[in-house]
Amino acid sequence: KQWYQRRVRGHYEELIESHRDERIMVVLFYANWCGPYKSSIPSVTRLAKELVDKCFFYKLNVTEHDDVTRLCQIIVLPTYLIYADAKVIDIVVSPGMEKLRNKIEFHQKQHRRHYFHKQKLLRRSYDFNSLPELQSRD
Repeated sequence: KQWYQRRVRGHYEELIESHRDERIMVVLFYANWCGPYKSSIPSVTRLAKELVDKCFFYKLNVTEHDDVTRLCQIIVLPTYLIYADAKVIDIVVSPGMEKLRNKIEFHQKQHRRHYFHKQKLLRRSYDFNSLPELQSRD
């Protein structure tokens, strides 16, 4: 079981890292026995379908993956972690769907602005190997 937990934890960390510089990512921590989660399933599903072009949605069962739950310090269910550039940028605990939508759209705009600014800077960078060398005076 410990090997399995390390594998899941490693997979979670790889998943977070793999979405660096892309759309934001939303991870829902839930449990099947959680009443607020059960009542929000249709709304969350609808929201994920509507925002499919703006962010990645994942869900993680805390009962099956307690090591990742401890790693992310999840205490209340359902909890949504919003990631950008492989970092948690917001934590939304047991929200209404409109509040969650507003948070996602806000962070998506911020991330897109940051990402395009970063791309602009990268395009402006120089290839120092192609620059001519200065000649010394003799």
